[in-house]
Amino acid sequence: MTLPGRVTAPWRFQVRCEMDRGVGAAARLPGSDRKDLAIQALARSETVSDLAARHGVSRKFVYQQTHKAVAALDDAFSPATPDDEVLFEVAVTKAWLRQVIVGLTLMCRSSYRGVVEFLRDLLGLPVSVGCVHDVLQAATREASAINHDQDRRGSKSAISR
Repeated sequence: MTLPGRVTAPWRFQVRCEMDRGVGAAARLPGSDRKDLAIQALARSETVSDLAARHGVSRKFVYQQTHKAVAALDDAFSPATPDDEVLFEVAVTKAWLRQVIVGLTLMCRSSYRGVVEFLRDLLGLPVSVGCVHDVLQAATREASAINHDQDRRGSKSAISR
């Protein structure tokens, strides 16, 4: 349908002249060119206006690429995090200490004296060999009670068969 007083172009011309709106020169610029643009802006070999005009982008885009490059350089050359930086904090309770004693003994196969040494040297906590023994005996009694309950549950189902 044609409007009066309006000339329509042939179909071939309309297809060739369609512009991709919303996609500017900056969006079509490959990553390597973006990097080169940022390097040139950082080197100040040309003014930002000249760089923008030569690449067909805005000055704002040149500044954005420059800021990205500066951030990448800062990350690359920033000093590593110091070893004494606090990574996390642990609330040390008596229950936690009992778990540490049991864990060191069962998982790490530590001796009683090894547990005493660990608590003294790393946590600054003076603990006797007898205390370690008492904690492990209490854990053994608790585990035995749990195992005994499990055995009874299993034996009832085995008897009913």
